[in-house]
Amino acid sequence: MKNLLNKKLLLFAILFSFSQEIFAQFVLSGEYRPRLEYRDGYKKLNTMDDAPAFFVSQRTRLNLGYKNDRFNTYLSLQDVRTWGNQSQLVGNEANAFSVHEAWGEVYFAKSNVFSMKFGRQEIDLDDARIFGNVGWAQEARSHDALIFKYKNPKILEVNLGAAYNQNMAALTNTSYTIAGSYKTMQYLWLNKKFVDNKLGVSLLFLNKGDEVTNDNDNDGKIEKGEYWDNYSQTVGTHINFKQDKFGASLNAYYQTGKVAEYRGSLKTPRSISAFNVGLDLNYEVVKGLTMFAGYEYLSGNSQTDTTIAYNNVNHAYNPFFGTNHKFNGYMDYFYVGNHLNTVGLNDIYFKLKYKNDKFNIGADYHAFLTGAGLRDIDILNTDPTKKMNSFLGSEIDLYAGFPITKGVSFNINYSIMMATKGMEALKGGDRKQFNNYAYCEIIIKPVFFDSDKFMEKKLEKQAELLQK
Repeated sequence: MKNLLNKKLLLFAILFSFSQEIFAQFVLSGEYRPRLEYRDGYKKLNTMDDAPAFFVSQRTRLNLGYKNDRFNTYLSLQDVRTWGNQSQLVGNEANAFSVHEAWGEVYFAKSNVFSMKFGRQEIDLDDARIFGNVGWAQEARSHDALIFKYKNPKILEVNLGAAYNQNMAALTNTSYTIAGSYKTMQYLWLNKKFVDNKLGVSLLFLNKGDEVTNDNDNDGKIEKGEYWDNYSQTVGTHINFKQDKFGASLNAYYQTGKVAEYRGSLKTPRSISAFNVGLDLNYEVVKGLTMFAGYEYLSGNSQTDTTIAYNNVNHAYNPFFGTNHKFNGYMDYFYVGNHLNTVGLNDIYFKLKYKNDKFNIGADYHAFLTGAGLRDIDILNTDPTKKMNSFLGSEIDLYAGFPITKGVSFNINYSIMMATKGMEALKGGDRKQFNNYAYCEIIIKPVFFDSDKFMEKKLEKQAELLQK
């Protein structure tokens, strides 16, 4: 009897191992994320004539993933819409699903240390300050790119990526005119763990090329309609440390290269010299309750330095592909499709977060100051070098969330902007208005089919039958 049982258990083990090779892993999943938003001073200060905005947007995704020991593929179809932006009798196919991700990854060895990933994909590195998937935005961010990867946690992790974008498969020229994108990009990212994985150090080099078209007549040096590529380089490091209840992270990045700007009617390259530094400290006071304190500086262009030498250089830092919503307040006054090539930013913040298995809750405070001189807008002021107070205002973000059931969660947020005259001078609007923002969302992430779990259940039933 004992030998029979051992044979059955051996057969079960063989079946389980064999099934893993045959079925590999196939996962079919989805996402439904409607978000209700109330905007009354979001991204910019209100005026007396502005009425609040109130709407529901929704992200819907269908995801298909297949993976075995030699390759990995993933497809994510996405629809982003505002409730009511289509007629009830839909006849406009332009509002069909788009492809958010469609990539394949090939492993060069069974160890999966070396791989090549290609196609439309999210790129999310470190704390997402330079490369992030912008997951909070309903549309999110993805790139058409090729990435070579080396991943050995005991030694080093390396990503070498490149992208080259075109409007279409053309017969002549390489002109690229898609708004909100770039023509070419290459990056190298290295990450190394130290001190039993308590310390992580990343180095990043990013070269980004944007096509520029001269659309005005000029002195003949650059003809109207002629295009060329401007390149900028970002280099820097992200360092994070975690031990027991204490954690810290540091960002330091420098940008150089060229950016195309109008000088009168002529669009010409302008040199870049800009940088970003940030320090975040956190401490877990009691289990689940964590305090944060931090500071971030993003350099900008002074409005009060009128010297030719200074103005021949662009000093404004650009966090190109970052998930900027997570850094400088949830009301998105800075670097979320705005605030580029202006006076930069100083952000001093304090946060308090509590999280357990049943819910999470938090409160953030931000004090915002300009990163460079802000010109005094007093109508009596005739001195272009006279500065205003650099303090722009304070923001308070209150938020909470909890799981409703497995695969379903709910989030809510309320934010207030307390602006100064400086913010009014920089962004317009009326600082005396009550500027606030709120949203709530429900997120459902169903897993329609998971081959691993399916086979586990199937083999569990087979084992039960074998034991009878």
